[in-house]
Amino acid sequence: MTSYAGHSVQDHSDFICNELLPNLVAYANSRLAPAEVVVMTTFLNLAAILQHKGLSRETLINAIDAARTQTRELSGDLH
Repeated sequence: MTSYAGHSVQDHSDFICNELLPNLVAYANSRLAPAEVVVMTTFLNLAAILQHKGLSRETLINAIDAARTQTRELSGDLH
C-alpha cells in the first residue's frame, strides 16, 4: 500500500466537516436512520477497502487511536 507519511486528519478537516459529515447526516435523515449507524457502516466499509489494499489491522487501529485526539471536536457534527 502507498505510504501516506506526512499527511494528517487536519489536512482534510474542511472536507470532513463541510462535505462528508453533512452528506452522511443528510443521507441518514433521508433514510430515518441514526447518523451514527450510517457513519459506522461507512467506516467499516472503508476500513475493509483499506485492508484489501494492504493496510494492516494494526496500522488501522493505530490510525484510529492517533486520529481520536485530532478529531474530538468533529463528534458534535453527527446530530
